[in-house]
Amino acid sequence: MKGFLPDTDVVSSLARPPRGETGKFADWLEQRDREGRVFLSVVAIHEIRKGIVLLEHKGATTKASALHSWLAGLCAGYADRVLELDVSVAEASGNAEARALTAGHGPGMADALVAGVAEFHNLVVMTRNITHFRALGVAAVTPEEVVQQEECPPA
Repeated sequence: MKGFLPDTDVVSSLARPPRGETGKFADWLEQRDREGRVFLSVVAIHEIRKGIVLLEHKGATTKASALHSWLAGLCAGYADRVLELDVSVAEASGNAEARALTAGHGPGMADALVAGVAEFHNLVVMTRNITHFRALGVAAVTPEEVVQQEECPPA
């Protein structure tokens, strides 16, 4: 039973009310979450927190406050499934980023760290930024792909 690691873009999309394809994906993700197969990276928490502080700095305090509360709830809900960075993850992410760079891709440190977390814990990254993660050499799917696979299971 393989687990899933949503990238920051996927996690942050869940802060908005789901509709259409996003709603289908939210339902799919909720089912996997109930099965204990969805994990959260500290990298996503970092990037979302950074975004909240930048909103505050721009004066968007109402939106920042709402996102702060949402993030606190998310962290509490995933408390036992938040994956941290350690030496093993750092080595996996360094290897992944080097693979991408030697192939001519520059995914950046945050995506490399998420890839390292996924690789070390044998998880599939869920992202809309699929090019970076495939270049990093980790299993990755888009929310649209998982919804489509559910609707049209292989024969």
